[in-house]
Amino acid sequence: MGTKTGNPGPGRGRINVGKGRFLGALAKYRAEDGEESADLLEWLWGYAFDCLGGSQQALCEAIGYDWSVVYKVFTGSYGAEITAFLDAARHLQRLAAAKPTGLVETCITRQIMDALDYCRDTSSMALVCGPTGSSKTETATTWKHANNHGRCLYVRLAAACTRPQLVRMLAAADGIGTSSKKTTVLEESLFSSITWRKTVIIDEAGHAIPRGSRNGTAAVEFLRDLHDICGCGICLIVTNVYWDEMRRGPLASYFEQFFGRLKYRVIIPAERIFKSEIRAVCDAFLPHASREFMLKAADIAASNDGRLRTLFEDLHRAQAFAHEEGKPLSVQYLELAEQWRLRGGIWDEPFIERNRGR
Repeated sequence: MGTKTGNPGPGRGRINVGKGRFLGALAKYRAEDGEESADLLEWLWGYAFDCLGGSQQALCEAIGYDWSVVYKVFTGSYGAEITAFLDAARHLQRLAAAKPTGLVETCITRQIMDALDYCRDTSSMALVCGPTGSSKTETATTWKHANNHGRCLYVRLAAACTRPQLVRMLAAADGIGTSSKKTTVLEESLFSSITWRKTVIIDEAGHAIPRGSRNGTAAVEFLRDLHDICGCGICLIVTNVYWDEMRRGPLASYFEQFFGRLKYRVIIPAERIFKSEIRAVCDAFLPHASREFMLKAADIAASNDGRLRTLFEDLHRAQAFAHEEGKPLSVQYLELAEQWRLRGGIWDEPFIERNRGR
């Protein structure tokens, strides 16, 4: 399959292969080279857009081939064996899978992973709901990378997300060109591209939920249509305030249609942190931590809206403080990190008290 270059041609700009053309090439490879080869190329396509931002140059550097070769493979126009190219893609896949994620496994992350597995395996709609700082996003992005294979789309919504914004984000994640295209055209492209084999993760899905009136429900309706028309699995990740709004707010009757579609639900307790969570997080930084260290860690997690996110930040800071002094991590450094955060950093400059002597 051509010559693998030591210095791949740079490629410029974004990958300029239409999704429809790639799907046609994929069907050709599936018929001629088998399901495994097609799956690998589908993974490479997804990796190129999800992890490399759709950059020609980044993909060429990652796989070690000139863009002219990659282009021909993606369009099904390379008239030779693709065995060597597939070997390079397989090697890249192994490297990507071996890259550390940094996610600490806890009882909560396992529950979220189970929900995403169910969503993928049954092509159902699932819900993950919990307070901020409960590792929802970190777990979802870790699962996404482990299950990408060109079949997992992940988008994180901004506040007051509209239907056109949602459609464009999904299209970009799926490698569909969005420039100068109308929303209706992009919707049709998504309906053609997404099948039951794909899983769609909508993080911060509550930002698509209108507040107070039915105006603006189009984004939510598109997600319903995407599931019903394409048969794909969709996992909605929301904070508990939006879930409460769906169940009890002015639009509760409107959202009833969704409740029947949510086949799997993970509701993370808002007022509870599990001991096993604290133990798992502490072990990641200090195996066999003392009871005093564990109690301090639990106090930090329970005292802040950021929950485990705040604890992680303090532990990283404590680890840095200990490293600077050439000493092992201890509860004293964790307390110092907490104090540093609460003070808003360290104030080394001398000062004069205001109103002194008055």
